[in-house]
Amino acid sequence: MTKIFSSQSLPSATKLKGFSRLAVHRASSKLLIVFAAFTMTASAQTRTDFTVDFTNCSEFAGEGPISLAAAAPLVPKGFAVAGAESGAANIVIRATNCASVKVNSRNPQPTTISQIGINIVPPDGTGDINNYTLVYVSDNPYLIEAFLAAGLPARFDSQLTYEYTAPPNGNGNLYVAAGAWDLTPYFIYGPEAAPPPNSAEPFLANWWYAPRGDSKMLQQTLLPNISFGTSSVTFYTSADSLLGKLIGGNTFSNFSVLALRGVYPSGHMDVTTSR
Repeated sequence: MTKIFSSQSLPSATKLKGFSRLAVHRASSKLLIVFAAFTMTASAQTRTDFTVDFTNCSEFAGEGPISLAAAAPLVPKGFAVAGAESGAANIVIRATNCASVKVNSRNPQPTTISQIGINIVPPDGTGDINNYTLVYVSDNPYLIEAFLAAGLPARFDSQLTYEYTAPPNGNGNLYVAAGAWDLTPYFIYGPEAAPPPNSAEPFLANWWYAPRGDSKMLQQTLLPNISFGTSSVTFYTSADSLLGKLIGGNTFSNFSVLALRGVYPSGHMDVTTSR
């Protein structure tokens, strides 16, 4: 576990939490495998499009440069890495926490989500940002069930952690911890600044995935009124993991394209799959 962290150490309580997380993930791995296999099999016989509504949320969103040689093999045919023509590629890392998330007609519940991807050229010409999904993890079982049925290998993490500690309307620190039985743990930690007042704007985010053959899954999320502050967090993971090899080490903090703390009262996501 020690190689998850760089010379920039996190608080000791964070390290202890990381050890307990691994124990839980290993103990539940067989159950999760069976659940995923059952859901993926059932998906062939059911309609897989679904909707999600988000209420009272905050998020971290960061984008920064990585090696095109490392990124390109992870983006399949039918998608194009943004900036590839000039030898560039960007990783996008996001984590969000909502007081309530409703998947289709299921009961709404508090939810945390983290997703990581590669920035791509908009396949359909829409969106303020378009990314190809590499990692999707949540503590909402309804959300994971829906994504598995649609063909996205989403991970369930019952201990997915998103903590933002700050005085009311002040600046604070963000801590995120994620992992699963088949996902090396990763962490996000660092200071963030609250959005300025009266700064809300609409934002349309597209996250893509190729579940099978030439089909394309689109997660299109409209945030009608999101306000952005700044963020100076660092991302931590094992250098030997998929994400570690993508960022070239244990840590990544070069979110030079964007580094934002977002706050939004509501959002709506449509998940559709087409050929």
